[in-house]
Amino acid sequence: MESRTEDRVHSNVGEAGKNERRDFLNALVAAALMTTVASETAGAPQAASAQVAGAARGGMRQPLPAPFTDMDAAFASLTIRPGAPASRPHTHSGFVLGYVIEGDYLFAINNETPRVVHPGEIFYEPPGATHTTHASAKPDETVRLLAIIIGPKDAPTTSPVR
Repeated sequence: MESRTEDRVHSNVGEAGKNERRDFLNALVAAALMTTVASETAGAPQAASAQVAGAARGGMRQPLPAPFTDMDAAFASLTIRPGAPASRPHTHSGFVLGYVIEGDYLFAINNETPRVVHPGEIFYEPPGATHTTHASAKPDETVRLLAIIIGPKDAPTTSPVR
């Protein structure tokens, strides 16, 4: 059983393992996108007024199957308003898969040079990374993105860097 777990985790797995991981991640992203659309549709009148610059909505968590039963996937829909100040450096309880829905997202970890992530593109934060840049790449443009944090079950997903 342990070698099977390692096969799923390590990047040097065979084609079948890569396909399983891709299918698993595609299912997570699809579930998150459906949840985001459903929550925005249900709360449309109050959503615009309730969101402030850089606000996150969501909080939906999905327990993961074996061999990851001690982990879950936390989904968050984030909106970064035009001209909003950049967020403070922070870390996450696990790794992050992000998908930009709208706008150009300025992103960096560990004080690296920020890069722009365009709509339809993804970004990744490894476990333990410090998210140092989180802003709109254009001062007059709203950014909407989906973040999925995969980490210990029911752990707080974000912590400020001290």
